[in-house]
Amino acid sequence: MSVESEMKRAVRHLKTTARMKELLPGFFARPSEEEERPVAWCMVGVPPELLKAFDLEWEWPENFGTLCASRLIAPDFIESAESEGYSSDICSYVNNTFGYCRRYLEEGGPPDLGRVRGMRKPSFLLGSGVTCEPRYKWFQTIATRYFQVPIHSTDPLSPPWDQDAKDPRLAEHYLEQLRRDLYGQVAFLEKQTGKKLDLDRLREIMQYSQEALRYWYQVLQLRKAIPSPMGATDYFSAIIPQMYMLGEPEAVNFYREMYNEVKERVEKGIGIADPEKYRLIWFGLPPWFNLGMFNYLESLGAVVVYESIYNMGEWVELDLSDPLEALVERTWKKAVIANQRG
Repeated sequence: MSVESEMKRAVRHLKTTARMKELLPGFFARPSEEEERPVAWCMVGVPPELLKAFDLEWEWPENFGTLCASRLIAPDFIESAESEGYSSDICSYVNNTFGYCRRYLEEGGPPDLGRVRGMRKPSFLLGSGVTCEPRYKWFQTIATRYFQVPIHSTDPLSPPWDQDAKDPRLAEHYLEQLRRDLYGQVAFLEKQTGKKLDLDRLREIMQYSQEALRYWYQVLQLRKAIPSPMGATDYFSAIIPQMYMLGEPEAVNFYREMYNEVKERVEKGIGIADPEKYRLIWFGLPPWFNLGMFNYLESLGAVVVYESIYNMGEWVELDLSDPLEALVERTWKKAVIANQRG
């Protein structure tokens, strides 16, 4: 049941983000429950390129949580989880997933959520220790209490913030950890799918990733212009390909089109606020249930020009002769850049 609210949905300023469903059909128009291919539930931190290389269907509970929040249906799932004994102090992403799993089992399939498409039953889970503490127990609980399915989780990558991430001893330690995790992930997927990883196909997929990330990085650099051509409402929509669709030609086309549009806005001096009085940095998660708040700030002449959360950092050139090693290198270089930013 939806919650009555005076929250306002966000108004996007870019034509590209307004056409996301048209430009990214692989994300928004996925197969139904009857699809025979394995379905992996994944956490952010799992390389989307591996999913494509193994020809897997996928669900991302974190993204599903943002959709539930934006449509104001998350409170029902969260309250359902809390009624089972989960603390209200637990991350809302986690409790939203637990409440959804309970509803799925009660109804014998994806519940009718109106405009929000329910997640399909997982064949297995791909977890990641990156970013926050509840992640291990989150997927462990799903795999044991709700759906009895196999699970693989990678370890956190947490270089000490007060150490030089370029120290070769530190790099050697974490690069080896990343290799162990990635090769373990590949072995798990080979066992679950009965297929060997095709390195040539993965290399081709990684080429699409690199091209998409290059365009996306250029878009983010264009936001330095005064007035800024792009604000937070478009940013928090445009992160979808970066987080969930790397390796897809659709991601390349989307970010190329966005780059051309934003570049044209810069050349014509078209900004988000008229006049632009304040330039803001946004730290942490956005209020998914009220992204229209950013439009209110814009009406006051305040534009968010940089978001710390989900930011890709610098674009890095990769040697794709060994695509698995390239994935290791990309993950580590992103961690080094984050360490240097503090």
